[in-house]
Amino acid sequence: MVNVRRLLSLPILLCLVSVILAAVAPQAAAQAPAGKTSPKLIVFLVVDGFPQEQLVKYYDQYGEGGFKRLLDKGAWFSNNHYSHATTYTAVGHATLLSCAHPYKHGVIGNDWIDKKTRARIYSTEDSRHTYLGEDTPKHSGTSPFNMKVTAVGDELIYANGKSKVVTISGKDRSAIGLAGQSGTAYMHSASTGRFITSTYYMKDYPAWWKTFYEGKPQDKYFGKMWTPSLPDAAYARSAPDDRPWSTNYKGIGTKFPHPISGGADKPSKGYYDAMIWTPYGDELTWDFVKAAIEGEKLGKNPAAVPDLLAVSWTSHDYINHLFGAESKQSHDHTVKLDRVFANFFQYLDNWVGLDNVLITLSADHGFMNIPEYSAAKNLDAGRIDPEKMIEAVNASLSKKFGDGKYIHTWWNPTLYLDYDLIDGRKLNRTDVENAAASFLREYPGVEVVYTRTQLENGQVPNTKMSKQVILAWHQQFSGDIVLMNKPNWYLFAKPFGYAATHGSPWSYDTNVPLVFYGSKWVKPGKYGDAAVVDLGRTLAFLLNVRPPNGCEGRVLTEILR
Repeated sequence: MVNVRRLLSLPILLCLVSVILAAVAPQAAAQAPAGKTSPKLIVFLVVDGFPQEQLVKYYDQYGEGGFKRLLDKGAWFSNNHYSHATTYTAVGHATLLSCAHPYKHGVIGNDWIDKKTRARIYSTEDSRHTYLGEDTPKHSGTSPFNMKVTAVGDELIYANGKSKVVTISGKDRSAIGLAGQSGTAYMHSASTGRFITSTYYMKDYPAWWKTFYEGKPQDKYFGKMWTPSLPDAAYARSAPDDRPWSTNYKGIGTKFPHPISGGADKPSKGYYDAMIWTPYGDELTWDFVKAAIEGEKLGKNPAAVPDLLAVSWTSHDYINHLFGAESKQSHDHTVKLDRVFANFFQYLDNWVGLDNVLITLSADHGFMNIPEYSAAKNLDAGRIDPEKMIEAVNASLSKKFGDGKYIHTWWNPTLYLDYDLIDGRKLNRTDVENAAASFLREYPGVEVVYTRTQLENGQVPNTKMSKQVILAWHQQFSGDIVLMNKPNWYLFAKPFGYAATHGSPWSYDTNVPLVFYGSKWVKPGKYGDAAVVDLGRTLAFLLNVRPPNGCEGRVLTEILR
């Protein structure tokens, strides 16, 4: 006798199997080994000091092949932010490919103070290593030792042992932060104009590097002038040049045309140093990027595994420091960088085929407008002099606790207490912290103040800014009193060292681009909310490698094919 119930269950069973297989199949594909479904080359682009608003502001003046290609054919997030409060170069670069926040990765600023020795620590300095083939000034970046977590490149190399990870930047802290522990970092030397590395990465330069610098290609821009790319009318949306608060730095001048000789009569240190502060720094970087791609055969890995090239373009940050993000110079530089990117993308298409390349774009931080510009717009704006602020708070504490220099050091944005003085007088540390914080909360330009006791014990208000500060503050390395400036207020080591700066928790500093381009992997379009830590996490997912060990981002599944 035929079992009707069994026969009836067979189609149902087959249906269920089909459903299960359909559900499992995408997961199986997602877990395919890197190299079979992954890009041949990941190009990770960072524009130093590039707020999101500048990416879209000049859209109508871009060519078809650069930024416009990324915006029109890539997936990009208009509301992407850093989650931490301290938006500095070293912090941002350490965050981008580690997808970790400063309280985890340990890079809490460009510099900080050793609490025991009171010595300055540069974010990427390591006395065990030196620049390769050049003198190593004090506090030079030579290794990732201070970065306590892994990055995407580390996990890619760990996964297959054969991928190449190369990073290039005008700043050592940028290149090293992107390289993680296992990549190879090249950084610009202001002494020779070359992109150099350190003994942490190699004992001798590769043959392609030596060949490239035989002809001194870094000298070919000497004697050139920085002039606008567009007619004057095209810059109407930006502030004019030669404003009184622009900074005449390294002999570049305050108005067009800008010389880049650095005051030198031939290629030398003054010229090499000044050049990176102008759009010619991008041209110099681009020259070396091509040499590195071809020398290392990036994207043509014989092991059929992905390579990763990360390039941080430094000049935009310097230009914004000198002239402000609202300036004609910053506007012109963005348009010029668009042309460089268009050439870069065309080169990649010829080299390995753009269909085999995944490109990302972001920034290490945004940028404020010049305070005087903001004040002219009737906004509350100004400049804080940290040295005067320290003098004032020490005077206040001296009245309460007896004469003394209770704050011994300032390093953006924290103050360090003299515990030897406080303990020697048998004072309560928390009482001194609270007295200092109470005074600073009334200081011009200060928005909020947090103390070590508050942060260690979680005694902070439940606000977004408190969360930003917590993510930026490291219990072992950070200072004792953290203060955040009001919006549009300049807070840096010297109040008039630059025309404008960054480093705050305000959206002009935290809102940066986040773009993915690669038709095989992402769905083009404009998307909404994201966090910078999501970028590295999504890359790790696409590469089928484990996330970096401190990673806190999410996979941006909404953009994935």
